[in-house]
Amino acid sequence: MGRRDAVRELHRVHVLGVLRDHGSASRTDLIRATGLSRPTISTIVTELLDAGAIREVGKFSSGSSKGRPSQLLALTPPSGRALSVDIGHTHVRAIVADASGHIVQERVVSFGRRAAVDDTLKQGRRLIAEVTEGLDADGLTGATIGVPSPIDVAARRPAAHRFAHVNVVSALGLDAWRDRIRIVNDADLGAAGEAAFGAGARFGTFVYVKISHGVGAGLILGGRLFQGQGYAGDIGHIRVVDEGEVCLCGNRGCLETVASSAALLKALQPAHDVPLGFSDLIRLADAGDRGTQALLGDAGRTVGRALASAVTTLNPEAIVIGGALGSLGGPVLRGVEEALDRYCQPAALRNLQVSVATCGDHAEVLGGVALAFGLVTV
Repeated sequence: MGRRDAVRELHRVHVLGVLRDHGSASRTDLIRATGLSRPTISTIVTELLDAGAIREVGKFSSGSSKGRPSQLLALTPPSGRALSVDIGHTHVRAIVADASGHIVQERVVSFGRRAAVDDTLKQGRRLIAEVTEGLDADGLTGATIGVPSPIDVAARRPAAHRFAHVNVVSALGLDAWRDRIRIVNDADLGAAGEAAFGAGARFGTFVYVKISHGVGAGLILGGRLFQGQGYAGDIGHIRVVDEGEVCLCGNRGCLETVASSAALLKALQPAHDVPLGFSDLIRLADAGDRGTQALLGDAGRTVGRALASAVTTLNPEAIVIGGALGSLGGPVLRGVEEALDRYCQPAALRNLQVSVATCGDHAEVLGGVALAFGLVTV
């Protein structure tokens, strides 16, 4: 290989690396990220498109009335299928999907209230059997299991709470796939899902916040999922009230005791004559109930204050708010923005975007697909 060919190959690798880290980018983004000239980027992009290594995935507009939208480019996804399972406090969802995020098979079961771990895993095993019917171990590229617990990264198992002493892989009937299974915290999966297929696709560094039955966060830093030693992003257990209620973690006054669905329902219940459940909370929020709107705004401000130090420290490009409550947007989103404006170092807010997640209920399972195919790396 001549010197010119070697230099060209380095440029190709650089461009592919930018797309791998950022998910998608325009030609202008590639010029900015690589420092290469416009003609060089144009030539490399054309070669990669012709070779099928990258593909055009849509257009992006900055919102300005001037200029045409930019064509976005992304790596061509690998072939094959992956299994992804999202185990929540009140649901289990299992899918088989390809690397583009297209869901081939899906099953979901919801519980009226928090179910026992054994019952939850029994339902998960049934759903997995249904979505993988006809597939053998060689028929899947990989498998991911999401759980509402921090993860012991070294031991590859849940590290705390109700799942800590359970062999999740065996309970789900997945021993045959053990060598290709990854167990991941559910908020981390949501972050990966939004990075590969949703609102985080244009950002190399962002914080995904899940507000639902619990509160958690996933960190995408430099295009990669950052787990630390397993507890990174566990903002639900940041202490926000000095003399608050006892939390599941054993501490008092954690964010989760204030901003989770259980906390909001407890505060809302005195204003209603009938017992309220999670679906009622969503219904009242959608209907614009003033008390519910006020509580959601308070929750957003509390979450935003807990995030302020992380925003100042990490200086991310975006905050993506998801989960069943976070995805409602409105007062939750405004509350987060108000708190960030008040408590963040001003320079850290420059160009920070706060947006609602776009993958909805599928953020976690799509995150599992992204990790299984290496679309998002750890």
